[in-house]
Amino acid sequence: MKNRNSAENCPETPKIDDQISEMFALEEKRQQKKLMAYIPSFFTTASLPFRNVNSPVFIRRGSNGITLKLTAPENVPFGKYGRLLLSLLTTHAVLSREKDCAVVIEYKRLLDLLNELELPKSRGHAIRQQLDCFRNASFAFEQKVSRMQPASDVADMYEGGEVPSRDVLVTTRSTGNIRFTSGVQYREVDDGTGSNKFGAFKIVLSPEFSSFCQTHAVPIDYSVYKAIESSAGKDIYAWLVYRNNGLSGSVFIPRSRLVEQFLPVVSGSHPKQEGVNYSRILDELKKIKDRYYPEVRYTVMPDGSGITLSKSPTPVLRNDTRYALITSDI
Repeated sequence: MKNRNSAENCPETPKIDDQISEMFALEEKRQQKKLMAYIPSFFTTASLPFRNVNSPVFIRRGSNGITLKLTAPENVPFGKYGRLLLSLLTTHAVLSREKDCAVVIEYKRLLDLLNELELPKSRGHAIRQQLDCFRNASFAFEQKVSRMQPASDVADMYEGGEVPSRDVLVTTRSTGNIRFTSGVQYREVDDGTGSNKFGAFKIVLSPEFSSFCQTHAVPIDYSVYKAIESSAGKDIYAWLVYRNNGLSGSVFIPRSRLVEQFLPVVSGSHPKQEGVNYSRILDELKKIKDRYYPEVRYTVMPDGSGITLSKSPTPVLRNDTRYALITSDI
């Protein structure tokens, strides 16, 4: 039976069907929205631990002779939420108008921080946990790169002009130690309801971290980065984007190097563990290509020796107009 008074008393109230259609339209628009963020390019080579290591120290070897050492007062950042928060901090550093100095990020409520990360309210505890891990944490990196070069490239290192006419082996050693933050502050309100409130967040990125990000950051599709469930998958996606920014042709990447970088084998593991981890990496690559980055080009060697990565269209560029930065709506 129709309610004849409803149309007369509320002539501008939309029909239920119209309301449902509008809700679906808004949801579809939200899903189509492309968001861009940044991560330090260094962390595409060696990244955070996959899970909670419950340790103030974590060491990972990456490719190209890089070793990453994370240190923190109590526990180093980790997992997929640590990676999402790292991308947020990096993005704020890159976008700061002030260069080579501390960058201050402020949120009135925890919900504002979660909204910027595109995460639901239920993930508030996980993000606060990672923020506490980043507080006073730092990362040190060491890189050792050796290559044959003409001796003339290093002629200034020879005395008396006695420069060999042949190529020489040149080894470059680089180190650095960078704090993520200079300080983190927030308030917790206990009103007796059993549901404490968190707000007045103030995150101060250290000058050295801000400068590092402004010089060495790679743009990523944040929507894709967030959607990829596994931490290893996130790392592989970011690495693919980074490599395609500088790749001119094709490059062969050995199986051992892939495993060492993305799913390292723990000392004392079963002899077949490298093969198992390599298969997991190939599974993640296939998921990324099928679901998120169909343009990526790679070939799996049939003999199991590794993959050949070929130059592919870069999914996101620094000034890509298809994307809104994750900070733009806050």
